[in-house]
Amino acid sequence: MTKTFFLSAIVAALTVASCSGSQSNEPRLVFPEAEAPTQFTRAYSLTESSDGQVRVYAKENGDETWLYEVRREGVGWSEPKRMELPARKTLTGPSFSAADGALYYSSDEELPEMPGRKDLNLWSVPLEDGAWGIPKPVPGDLNTGANEIMATVSADGLMVFVSNHSRMGGGGYEMAEARQDQNGDWVMERPLNELNDSRANDHVALTADGKMLFFYSHRSPKLGVVDIWGSQKADDGTWNEPMNLGEPLNTAGIDYGAGLSGDGETLFFSRDGALYEMPLKALKLTRP
Repeated sequence: MTKTFFLSAIVAALTVASCSGSQSNEPRLVFPEAEAPTQFTRAYSLTESSDGQVRVYAKENGDETWLYEVRREGVGWSEPKRMELPARKTLTGPSFSAADGALYYSSDEELPEMPGRKDLNLWSVPLEDGAWGIPKPVPGDLNTGANEIMATVSADGLMVFVSNHSRMGGGGYEMAEARQDQNGDWVMERPLNELNDSRANDHVALTADGKMLFFYSHRSPKLGVVDIWGSQKADDGTWNEPMNLGEPLNTAGIDYGAGLSGDGETLFFSRDGALYEMPLKALKLTRP
């Protein structure tokens, strides 16, 4: 198969509404005609609204990081547009909530209750009838003065978020669960000790049913610098031992930044800073 034919096949695939199971199981570029990223322009954490009409991802620009959106236009997509959200120089970790459709993300915008700090905090912004609402910091006890860098929410309201606060227990970027109380405040329930290790665990993506969690990790065994791992929810509410999801998802390169399509059938991820997609059914989600 020639390179020209391969790129043409990808462009044709992108004209289908979201990613159907009839497509190839091999990873393919989301933006096949985009310039190859450098170490200063990496993109990751592509997420899609439940109706499949809006996609958002993070992209670096030197020492800055911003969120970009694309919108469905007929059978194609609009050009990426930088989102205008409160921040000084960092917007990252986007994830559409399966519970209320809002976009959760992290920003270095100063919080009124923590003046002078430059840490990252969790925010959300509603998306209603295609229009963005007013962005607000996530209420509750999740934003601490440390870095809270991403959150993903299942349909039943379970949140998994990432922070480097000491209460996470690992000393690095670790994962924890949270839920809203009767007042709508998000309250941390517990760190995910069964999944966390001493190094970074980040770029979380939770399936809508809350039964499968994706994240990146440096842990071994691994194929590359960083790999994408997965864990299934156990009957007792804890998480099973995480699995390296192997090839063709992971390679000898840098594979990270998992995200999910609105219909839950496609996994988005970043490989060496370029955005890819592949059918979720092609992943090895169970142990041999």
